[in-house]
Parts: sequence; C-alpha cells; structure tokens
Amino acid sequence: MGLLRLVLASLVMISHLGISITGLNPGVSSVVVFYLLAGHVVSQLWSRRHEQTTLPAHLWFYKDRLWRIAPLYMVALLLAIMLWWVGAQSPFIGNAPQLHDWLANALIIPLNYYMYTGQDGFTLLPPAWSLGVELQFYLLVPLLLSRPPLAIGAGVVSFTVFVLAQWGVLNTDIFGYRLLGGVGFIFLAGTLLGKTDRLSRGVLALLWLSSLIYVTWLFVGDRHIPYNTEVALGLAMGLPLLVVFLRFPRKGRWQQIQRSAGEVSYGVFLLHFPAIWLLQLIGYSGPSTAWMVFLVSVFLAWITHNAVERPLWQHFRLRLSASHVNFPAPAEK
Repeated sequence: MGLLRLVLASLVMISHLGISITGLNPGVSSVVVFYLLAGHVVSQLWSRRHEQTTLPAHLWFYKDRLWRIAPLYMVALLLAIMLWWVGAQSPFIGNAPQLHDWLANALIIPLNYYMYTGQDGFTLLPPAWSLGVELQFYLLVPLLLSRPPLAIGAGVVSFTVFVLAQWGVLNTDIFGYRLLGGVGFIFLAGTLLGKTDRLSRGVLALLWLSSLIYVTWLFVGDRHIPYNTEVALGLAMGLPLLVVFLRFPRKGRWQQIQRSAGEVSYGVFLLHFPAIWLLQLIGYSGPSTAWMVFLVSVFLAWITHNAVERPLWQHFRLRLSASHVNFPAPAEK
C-alpha cells in the first residue's frame, strides 16, 4: 500500500501549508488512516512470529519497530536542527530550547503531550506527535495481540473515551484525535483488517457503518468542531480504502509502483517541514509552494532512504528478522 501511504503523507503535507478541502483539514483524516494502517501492519508482522509469548519475541518486535522508525527520524531531526540553526522561522520552533525540549524531540513520545507541556513551541518535526501515539501503541502490541480478551477490553475502553470526546464531555481534539486513550480502538480496528472470521468482519462493518452515519449527521447539521468530522471521515473512508488496497494484486508493474511510493512515503511525512523551512529560507512560502514542497520532500526522502534506511535495514533489520519471521518487504511500515 505504498501509493496510498504516499497520498496520505502528501495530504498531511498540504494541510501544514494551510490548504483545506471543503473547509476540512485533510491531514487529520490521513492520520486516522495511518492509525488503521499501522494496526494492520504490526498485526501481520506479529502473526508471522514463530513464538509470540516469550520475552525474546517481545524484544525482537521492539527492535524491529525501532529500526523501522528511528534511522530516518534521526536524519530528519538533524536536518531540522540545521535549518533552525541557520534561521528558519516557525511557531513550532519559536521557543528557546531547554534540555527537556531536546530530549522530547529525540524520544518522540513526549511530543504527543504537547497540549500539557507546551512542547509544540519547540518541535523540530511537528508531525512527529502522531508518531508518538504510534510508538505508544507499539509498546502495547505484544501485550494486546498475545491476549485477545485484553485487546477487546482495551478497545472498549478506548472507544468509550472517544465517544465521550465526541459528546464534548472530554476535549474533542485531544481525546478524540491526539491521545492513545481515545484513538487506541482505531489501531486495534486496523489489526482486524485482512482477517476473514465473522467476528472481525462484523466489528469492522459496524465501525464503518457507525462512522458513515456519524459523519453524515455532522455534515447535515453543520456540527463541525476540531476535529470530529475529519476523524469520522478518516474512518468512513479509510476502512473501505484499505480493504480495496489489500485486495490489489501484488505483482508486476503495479507492485513496482507501490514499492517505489512506499520507499519515500515515510520520508515525505517526516521531511516536509524541513522542506518548507528550506524553501522559506530562499524566499518561497505559502500554499502556492505545495508542489515545490512535495518535490523537495520526495527528493530528500529518496536520498535518505537509499543512503541511510536501506543500508541499515540490510545490515540490521532484515538480519534480525531472518530467524524469526517471514519478513515483509522493506517498503512496508
């Protein structure tokens, strides 16, 4: 699903340039689809394991996720630091950094709690807050996927938090989009994609139908508040999109396109802010630069993938996987 991931990353990019679609933020819906996709990918990875309950198995999973996420993130972080150093301007890097700011940017997960810490005043890679949510889910994957009753309970609790956020009992933006407690059920829904049993299909069908009804109700009544409509739309559109993409044949020219797109999608997601700042430094800014930001982001993503990610994966990640699973292609996240 590399092409889909590239489109999603591009929608996140244009949202950060102030471009909306019919008044909605396309980046929010894209992040929700990323949540679903992340759940699917790790469930497939976990199911390929020979052993799923041992401590070495859990440690292997964490190492694999670290090698998948960290190399490109660190390269993008260094590039963002360089641009900040030479004078890039943005509200996201407006505060004078303290030690805890540097640690938060390096560790990623604290970025997810910027609404309580003010970390968004110095976030070198602003989209990384959602990566923090994803990492928190990964930490729980061995526990949840090896104990289905616990996963069901966690899904129910998370969905309850989400509903309370939609009702306004809890902050809709924070608990309905940004914190794992309110969106964990979306990741767990992603783990059901590709399963053929009636229960999994039934849960996904019910979630899709509920989302479709909810987003229609929001549109008809003009009840939009950040970001209830975008999240519901992400679920209503993302579930059938992923089902369709999962059924596409994985061979021939189509597979080559998917792989090439997948190789740069994560880079576009991480590197579009450095691309925006780089263009600003040479005098280009605003929504009209979207095509330039995209091209620069793809170029940087292609270079870093081939110069950093692929060599490291070949030496560490794929070797690590050889004795444990039938490993997915490098383009898979």
